[in-house]
Amino acid sequence: MTMSKLSGFLELLKAPLKILSQNASARPGTPDFTKLLVAIREDTGIFLGIEVAYMVIFFFVSLFAQTTVIIIASCYYTGNDFSLKELVLKVSKTWTRPFVTSLWVQLLALGYTSFFLLPFLVPSLVLFDHRTILITILIFLAIFFITFYIYLSVVWGLAIVVSVVEDSYGYSSLGKAKELVNGKRVHGFLLNLFFILVLVVIAIIGSKLSPAMPIVGGVIQILLMGTISMFQSMAYTGFYFQCKNDMTKSGGLEYSRIPAAPVLDQYIP
Repeated sequence: MTMSKLSGFLELLKAPLKILSQNASARPGTPDFTKLLVAIREDTGIFLGIEVAYMVIFFFVSLFAQTTVIIIASCYYTGNDFSLKELVLKVSKTWTRPFVTSLWVQLLALGYTSFFLLPFLVPSLVLFDHRTILITILIFLAIFFITFYIYLSVVWGLAIVVSVVEDSYGYSSLGKAKELVNGKRVHGFLLNLFFILVLVVIAIIGSKLSPAMPIVGGVIQILLMGTISMFQSMAYTGFYFQCKNDMTKSGGLEYSRIPAAPVLDQYIP
C-alpha cells in the first residue's frame, strides 16, 4: 500500500518533465526557452512597475484628499473661512506633515501585524491534526487581533488630524494624540468599528454585484468607499476638537503650546 502511494507520488513529479520533453521549445537551455524567460521577466517587471505606480498615485491622492477634508472640517469648528486659493495653498504647505505621520502609522501597523504572526503560526503547526481545536483558537486569536488593532488605530487616526491641524508630525503627533484620547478611547473605538462595519457591508454588496456587472459594481464600490473615508476624516476631526475641549475644561494645560512671542526687556525684573 505504501509503495503504491509512493509510486503514484513519483508519477506526479514525472508528469511535468514529460510535458516539457514533448515541447522542445520549452526545454531549458534552448534559445526559445531563453527568449521565453526574458519575455516573462520583462512582463513581470512591467506589471510590478504598473502596480507600484498605481499604489504610489493612490496613496498621494488619498493623502491630499484626506488633508483637504480635515482642513475644511477644522474650519467648521474654528470658525475660519478659506477661499479656494487659500485652501490649495494651505494643503500645499501642510501635506508633508500628515505624510510623515502616515509613514509612522504604516510602520506601527506593520510591526503590530508581524508581531501577531507568531501566535497564529504556532497553533497552526502544533494543532495541525486537530482541526476543530485549531479553528476555534484561530478564530479567538483573529477576534483579539482585530479588536486590539481597532483600539490602537484610534491614536493612529487622531495623529493624522493632529499633524494637519497643529504644527506637528510623526512621533510628536502620535504622542499628542495619545494624550488627547485619554478617557475617550471607547468613543474612538466605536467610531472605528462603525466605519469598518459599513465598509464590510459595502464589500459584501459589491461582491454580489461584481459577477453581473463587474465594472459598474467596482466603480460604485470605490465611490462608496471614498465617501465613507471622507466622512471618517470629518468625524475624526470632530473627535479631535471634542477631545481638546475636554482636555481644556479639565485643566490639561500641559498640552497647551507655549507661545513663541519674544520676551521684552521691560518685563524682566
